[in-house]
Amino acid sequence: MTHLTRRNLVEAVTLGATTAADWGADQDRALARLIAEHHRFDEAILAAEDEADALLIAGRRSGGKRSAAAEAACARAEALHEAQGRVANAIINMPAATVLGAAYKLIVWRKEAAISFPDDFDGAHESFTFSAYRDLLRLTGLNALEHPHDRATFARMRKYWILS
Repeated sequence: MTHLTRRNLVEAVTLGATTAADWGADQDRALARLIAEHHRFDEAILAAEDEADALLIAGRRSGGKRSAAAEAACARAEALHEAQGRVANAIINMPAATVLGAAYKLIVWRKEAAISFPDDFDGAHESFTFSAYRDLLRLTGLNALEHPHDRATFARMRKYWILS
């Protein structure tokens, strides 16, 4: 199995340049497009929230009133969140056609979960999910797409006893 770098896969997914050999099925290519759209929403939401924050701070400094521009920026950010939620729902409800598609869905889960161990793990079920996610990254050669905190989380898990 070819080991892809994070940059190669993100570029392939974002540009729609994946091939049937990469994803194994049309359904996984559709899933990849949805995941790329979800990622683009992350960037747009961040920009809209930064704009809203700047306008809200400026409003507080100039007397505490919310400007129409600040209200519009807040509304844009909220609309983007709602649209991203619809894309997330489509990803969740679209079955992966291959193990690679399932792995990529778990990569999105990991980004969305923003969990750290042991603080955000309520029990064994999160540990099993995290472990399966790590296994799929390894088995599919997608290690380059791991979350920046994965190695530290995994290292802490090795030394920690989980109650079931």
